[in-house]
Amino acid sequence: MTNTLALAARLRELPDDALAEVLASRVFRRTGVTDFFDLADALLDRESLQRALSALDRPRLAVLVTLGRASGSGAVAVDPASVAAALADAPATAGPTPEVARAALSSLEDLLLVHPEGTTFAAYEAVREQLASWPALGLPAPDALVATPAPPALAPVPDTERRFTDRLAGERAFEAVASVSELLAELTREGARELQKGGLALPASKRIAGALAVDVAVVPTVLSVAHRAGLIALDDGLWLPTDAAAAWQHEPTAQRWRDLARSWQDALPDDLRSILASRSRAVWGDSLRDHVAWLYPAGREAAQERVTAYTRDAEWLGITAGHAPSTAGTALVEHGPDAAATVIGAQFPAEVDRVYLQHDLTVVSPGPLEPAIDARLRGLADVESRALAATFRVSAASLNRAIAAGETAESIRKFLSGISLTGVPQPLDYLISDAAARYGRVRVSETGDAESRTRAAIVSDDLELLTTIEVDQTLGPLALTRVAPERLESRFARDVVFWALSDARYPVAAEDAAGTVVSLRRHRVARATSPRAGSPLTELIARLREAEVTEDGTTQEQWLARQLDLAIRAKQTLIVQVAMPDGRLVEYLLEPTGVGGGRLRGRDRAADIERTLPLSSVQGIRPAEE
Repeated sequence: MTNTLALAARLRELPDDALAEVLASRVFRRTGVTDFFDLADALLDRESLQRALSALDRPRLAVLVTLGRASGSGAVAVDPASVAAALADAPATAGPTPEVARAALSSLEDLLLVHPEGTTFAAYEAVREQLASWPALGLPAPDALVATPAPPALAPVPDTERRFTDRLAGERAFEAVASVSELLAELTREGARELQKGGLALPASKRIAGALAVDVAVVPTVLSVAHRAGLIALDDGLWLPTDAAAAWQHEPTAQRWRDLARSWQDALPDDLRSILASRSRAVWGDSLRDHVAWLYPAGREAAQERVTAYTRDAEWLGITAGHAPSTAGTALVEHGPDAAATVIGAQFPAEVDRVYLQHDLTVVSPGPLEPAIDARLRGLADVESRALAATFRVSAASLNRAIAAGETAESIRKFLSGISLTGVPQPLDYLISDAAARYGRVRVSETGDAESRTRAAIVSDDLELLTTIEVDQTLGPLALTRVAPERLESRFARDVVFWALSDARYPVAAEDAAGTVVSLRRHRVARATSPRAGSPLTELIARLREAEVTEDGTTQEQWLARQLDLAIRAKQTLIVQVAMPDGRLVEYLLEPTGVGGGRLRGRDRAADIERTLPLSSVQGIRPAEE
């Protein structure tokens, strides 16, 4: 009989790290758990077991059914070879090898659903009972779990359809890279707040959708792909780019897509990865859903939600089109992201490194710009329209931001003349000179004045301009106060005041404590968060260990008493090993009836007599094989 007693002993012997790892794989109640027996009870509770069984695929469920059948035929534990032989003709498993059976048993062992006994395994009695109750829950009976074959897969996608699929996938892949790039630019300008219940607030979603020129419904997909690739992260509830984002934006487009596709593939759960590998050339739509519903008979809804999330992102990334793998998608599944990037790159439009600078201060690219040029141009101009031929607009405010970030009039002219097909128009040249001359007419510095509670000062020799700033209603939140004809003060930090003035299109410069003009970058990245030192599981394990220690530091007698108490309640027969005065070890087949006063009382089933044994002489107990 494999039950709570065996599981409690197994849990107690595990090192803390291993115990935390196996407990993390299970959902169980933690209230009322004061020792390892309570923990074993919680893990063998019907609700906890059902959660664990619902997450199992059909091959592992078939292994559990096989262990249950072995128990019913009188075998307490069986080895992997016997399991493989029993499932050799099972339609649900396609004849597993002993190695495959061993891997399944090991997985079930890690989930605390089967008990290892040397090289053999046995299912816990509560697990067998829970599987047997499935028909009453509207789930397949144990025999049906083994006897039902998988639904057939669809035929491979024809070559004529694949050509259409590849064209559509190439367009989607290129657009996906552009959208993630736009997302990073928008989050660099202004982060997006995450709601406590999850997801973005509607205003933030609409703002991002407008910046990306996509429907609001697409925003969660873009966030999901960028987050999975490590390009954005939550920092104090705010979505921001990470340090990796800047380097990613300067990579060639095919390489940027490779990074997105690699992160998608790396995040695939092992079971879904295996399914997709077997269907790398077949449609992933309804056929895939039917297979997942068969594979997870008790958890089909959760499994299909996972499939939906990953196939949705695959469609958006161009890994599939119309739920059929593109050539790049097939290469990704079969050969990896580098091979896939080579294939998809051939579908992308050629990138350009030259633009048209126009007299109306717009910049028009005749095609998709090379990433490095696009990134720098965004620092000098605002994006007006985004398509294969994008349009930017240079303004005094955009040039002021560029100069604040470290550009000079000379560096701006050199860059623009180097990429222009039309030279630098005279209006643009005048604007650059004017922006450089005006830069610094308004200066913002830190005050460090604790007494007045001001943190930043705005200083300008242009009193008229300073008055305009003072009465500007858009700057009202800064709570500006005139303390001298040429000086305004604010209780906000210098950088906050600087960017508010910059956004309001004032020629503002930032100064350090010594009065030297410094360059500021608005780019805020998500800070890496370190994991908390403690966790609920480690705290639970620490309490269980502490509960075992008695005043004199011994635990053996307390442990035996708890085991025996559990066996008495379950009316379980035990094999009790007792040390005799002459040094011999004697085993009794005992049905315990009581524990107290340091003694064990029970009926000797072999001799049919009552025995009383001192607990101090008991060297070990184990369930009798029945």
